[in-house]
Amino acid sequence: MDAEECAAAKRHKRRLSKKDRKRMSNYFTEYCDATSIHGFRYLGEQKRSCIEKLWWLVTLIVSVSMCTYLIVQTYYKWDRSPVIVSFATKQTPIWQIPFPAVTICPETKCRQSVFNFTKIYMKGYDKLTNEEREQLEYISLVCNPRDIIKKLKLKTVNETVLHFFDDISPSFSDVSLRCVWMGESFDCNTIFSPILTDEGVCYTFNMLDRKELFNDEMSFFKDYLHHENTSVGWSLEKGYAKDVKKDTYPRRALFSGAKNGLFISMKVYDKDLDYICGDSLQGYKILLHHPAEIPRVSQQYFRVPLNQAVVAAIKPEVMTTSSELQGYQPGKRQCYFPHERNLRFFKIYTQQNCEIECLANFTLRLCKCVDFHMPRTNSTPICGPKKIRCMKQAESILLSSEIDIKLKEIEDEDTLNNKTFVGTLDKILNKFNNKAKKEEKPKNSNCDCLQSCTSLRYSTETSQSDWNWTEFFRGLDDPFNFLTDNETVHLSKMVLFFKDMQFISSERDELYGHTDFLANCGGLLGLFTGFSFISLVEIIYFLSLRLICNIRTHGRLLWSNSQDA
Repeated sequence: MDAEECAAAKRHKRRLSKKDRKRMSNYFTEYCDATSIHGFRYLGEQKRSCIEKLWWLVTLIVSVSMCTYLIVQTYYKWDRSPVIVSFATKQTPIWQIPFPAVTICPETKCRQSVFNFTKIYMKGYDKLTNEEREQLEYISLVCNPRDIIKKLKLKTVNETVLHFFDDISPSFSDVSLRCVWMGESFDCNTIFSPILTDEGVCYTFNMLDRKELFNDEMSFFKDYLHHENTSVGWSLEKGYAKDVKKDTYPRRALFSGAKNGLFISMKVYDKDLDYICGDSLQGYKILLHHPAEIPRVSQQYFRVPLNQAVVAAIKPEVMTTSSELQGYQPGKRQCYFPHERNLRFFKIYTQQNCEIECLANFTLRLCKCVDFHMPRTNSTPICGPKKIRCMKQAESILLSSEIDIKLKEIEDEDTLNNKTFVGTLDKILNKFNNKAKKEEKPKNSNCDCLQSCTSLRYSTETSQSDWNWTEFFRGLDDPFNFLTDNETVHLSKMVLFFKDMQFISSERDELYGHTDFLANCGGLLGLFTGFSFISLVEIIYFLSLRLICNIRTHGRLLWSNSQDA
């Protein structure tokens, strides 16, 4: 009796299974008749032949596959290149940005009347006195030591070398003759400040004071890069405040044209010229840069030769970033907002400041010292001429490492996630000088020097011509005593001004926002399948609410009827 009951129960379950399959088929047919997705109606029709259903099934699979592929490609494009750079919709007047900081570096590194480098160099290293050897070692940091580099012995030096540069370098009163800003004459020493650069002692105009530029950890020399002007009401990101005065700092040009810029005439005496110290070219190196940026004159400059007049028309290049990009990673948008990256020595982040600090840190790790012009603490050793080759090698290694990292990013972005820039530099350092693994690393050895999200650069269009200044002054009442011996003097003139009253800035913005990405996906789904938000609601409705309601209203009734049967 038990066996018969079990067999009856199994037959009963099979009958229920067939009924369930029939119900499911009818339920699917009902969904296909109701759905707004294209093609499903033909799959659900009971009287359709198998060939027709197969045709529509293949068509649906191909459409969904193509749609999925295109959506995936759209997502990759959104994920890999979420930023687009475009021009601003309106022009910006030049008075909304500062006039560039102007750094002037004389080719004459030392006054020959104070320190005759040529005479000492030609004398021969072995014939020099101890004092002359020490001075030659010092000056070799800014002059080309040529064939005597192997004889130089000082690995590190103290701040005596900075005092030596300060004593022998021409002061700006020795270099400058006349300075005119916005049509008004100024004492050149009041608007130019001395600064240490990779070209030695230079002089800069319209640059921020060192207290606004550097952190307290930075070591300063004398009053270099120190003046009484403060940048009240101005920042790189926000620009000038609306309530600041016209003559604010950093200085800004209110109009374009040669009469509304900076005019400088410079002089040098023939007795102070030296053709062995540098590259035998005489005159001045000029660099225009951001007021909050440390200049690297040896890499970016244009030249003002002796007895020449140079005119430079300035065209600003401004890049801003929309606030919508703050939610993206810096690597995606390729820039840093001010709060995202702090430097050890600099209060203001710029790509140039970051690169200078990174090079200083790397040089310290490799050479155990830094170059005299690099940011450092009071306890950091200054490299002597014996370490010139090491410092050049440090810069070369750092640059080549950055290129290797960028190439690796192009080849395989996923693999690069497990390899940081610091790790790559560590391997190079360990091979180069066998450093111990427990050695303490200086702060911020990881470069990653992306652009600042608000950047400001200045490009120039220059022209020059001979300046026959002797003929010019001959017809004037000579107010300058140097003209009494004009055969020993060389004059140069430079004029800097904005070319146009307005310029068009560039802006980083989202290539695809979330709304744009959703709209693209919706468009592709609608194109290939007719899928919409209502279609999604229909699927959820048939799989949840309607199914539950059907079970509650029909399922129990059918179950009780089958038991009665």
